[in-house]
Amino acid sequence: MLSFCAMAVLAAESGTTAIPFAGYIGYGSQSVKESGYFAGAYVSTRLAEGDLAFQYSYTDISYRDGSDDLAQNDVTIAYGKKYGENLYIKGGVHYIDTDDLYTDGGFTLFGGVEYIEHMPYTFGADLYYTNYSSFDPPLNVWQISPYAGGRLLENSYGSFYFSTRYNFIAFKSAKIEETIVGMSSKMGGGSTRTPFSIVRYSEYTDTYHSVEIKLINYYKAFKTVAAVWVGKEAFAVKDDGFTVFNLAEIHKGGLSLYTSYGYSKSVTIDVGLSYDRFTDTKNGEDSGMTVFTASLGYSF
Repeated sequence: MLSFCAMAVLAAESGTTAIPFAGYIGYGSQSVKESGYFAGAYVSTRLAEGDLAFQYSYTDISYRDGSDDLAQNDVTIAYGKKYGENLYIKGGVHYIDTDDLYTDGGFTLFGGVEYIEHMPYTFGADLYYTNYSSFDPPLNVWQISPYAGGRLLENSYGSFYFSTRYNFIAFKSAKIEETIVGMSSKMGGGSTRTPFSIVRYSEYTDTYHSVEIKLINYYKAFKTVAAVWVGKEAFAVKDDGFTVFNLAEIHKGGLSLYTSYGYSKSVTIDVGLSYDRFTDTKNGEDSGMTVFTASLGYSF
């Protein structure tokens, strides 16, 4: 649930940043899911004139019908480096170990480029490729996310910035059109026959579009971010590759608010709250998902 670009700045200034985090997930009554929690740690450090980041998180989700909990481990490694005065290039990999049979062993490769002006204005683009080999045929998801932002104004209430991001997601999938079951005759005129089945698939392409807008305020030791997104997403990648939505659900917009407090030059405290609407794949109902997150960052 962290932004690699923001954390890379901390790493560049302080050398190393360590952030343990935890959160709670609540689902609406329409969902077959009941609740969940997650916990993990993020570490970034300077390495070979760049920023190396690592994140591990564990998620557990329970169901209303008493089914076994869904347990999942996520591991992300990313590296970013500044070139010249304005250019920042990053890339990495995200791996999923999960009880979900279709997305277990899935991985995401990602990269991006960002240009930062001194004004400051920022624009860039991220590219994500996700592979889920347990689907039959394997599911490959592509996502491109261009973004831009800049400073709005500065007054007695602090400095205000904005950013906007467009996400385009496309993937190929397949559905069964026909299944043929029969008995094959034995070669040479024998009477023994063996069963066979033929499954015919047809491929189709799904595409999804979404737009996210953020308003960011810096006031004394506080940083506050309010965000809203509209559109549709499936198998989306968020937070510069550190968050991957691997379950087959269609998300339909949401909003979030989080605040960071700099207790000292080396210690920060973060709390956040977000709400998303999504379609539950098990019952086809639209439901809500509320996520509360808290983290403690230490730079040294």
